[in-house]
Amino acid sequence: MPTRLDALDRLRAGAMLAGVAFHAALAHSPMVQPLWLTADRAQAPWLDGLLWPMHLLRMPLFFWLAGFFAAWQWERRGAGGLMRDRVRRVLVPLVVGLPLMHLAMDALVQWGVAHVQHPSPLMGWVRRAWAEGWPSPPPSLGHLWFLAYLLLFTVLLWVGRTLVPLAWRARWSVPSRGAGALGLLALPVLLVPALAAVPAPHPAPEALLPQPWAIAFYGTFFALGTVSRPWLTVLARKKCWLGLGLGAGLAMVGFVLLLPRPVPPGDWAVAAVSSVAAVWGCGAVVGAACAWQAPMGRAMRFLADAAYWVYLVHLPILLALQLATMDLDWPWTLKLPLVLGLTLGLSLGTFALWIRNGVWGRWLLGRREAATA
Repeated sequence: MPTRLDALDRLRAGAMLAGVAFHAALAHSPMVQPLWLTADRAQAPWLDGLLWPMHLLRMPLFFWLAGFFAAWQWERRGAGGLMRDRVRRVLVPLVVGLPLMHLAMDALVQWGVAHVQHPSPLMGWVRRAWAEGWPSPPPSLGHLWFLAYLLLFTVLLWVGRTLVPLAWRARWSVPSRGAGALGLLALPVLLVPALAAVPAPHPAPEALLPQPWAIAFYGTFFALGTVSRPWLTVLARKKCWLGLGLGAGLAMVGFVLLLPRPVPPGDWAVAAVSSVAAVWGCGAVVGAACAWQAPMGRAMRFLADAAYWVYLVHLPILLALQLATMDLDWPWTLKLPLVLGLTLGLSLGTFALWIRNGVWGRWLLGRREAATA
């Protein structure tokens, strides 16, 4: 029998695989052409109309689902079980993966600076900076930043569940129409200051130290996920997720119209439509996933298992392929699907051959349990 847990597991995998497609498409986005290392000569202006609405939804949805599964694990395994799982599946990949990622990225940048004949604006700047002896930028978390925030939010969850009385938390277990409507209206308002504090589209918080805006923004979605289980039945109603989806879609259209180019911090209008799109969009997607409880087939189970590994390793593979094709005078309609397909193929292939049934597979996948949510 398909369960809501299966539906949300598929959705979590979809959010991570969408991140691979997002990073691949950035090479052809005019909006970030000056800022992306592998920005290609073949640009697609209309692609920004798809990428940046996806950007508003992808990581908030991931943290909502991460909060949901953290609360689910707490209920079944206790605080100790959740912490052991986070050490094994989050802390160890971060500690092992971060230095390897830096080594791979440094090697790719050096190769690109030395060999690419048609460099991106950023790569050209790096080439000039190295020639003039500028110091290297400080290390960052790169695309693994989400692991550090997952660890932080898990600790905050433990603190919250330890300090907040059980009676207060029990109030969230009884959904009411008034509380739900108030939450959907209040949450976007509360998130506006966080998004207004950074440029738009909001950047990835890759710095080694946690960023206050990212704690407030992504932490809210993680917290929302931890209390969302009693509300899944409400969100799964067609009237609810369709209404939220319509509102989120209108907000995304407003976001695209307000954002012909990156804007500096302090644009409250962009922050407002971004907040509405993120909160209502996540509610709509979660509700639709819970309403559509299709069976988890073998192919879908494989993708759900592989998505985490694919996201961990995809960026060096992707950038290597994009660097290798930057000098080719091909249209983006050929480069993007080719690079994306090869990245997914190599990532999924390594998972199937070396990870899924090995030691790292047991660490990354954790213990699968059949349960309803």
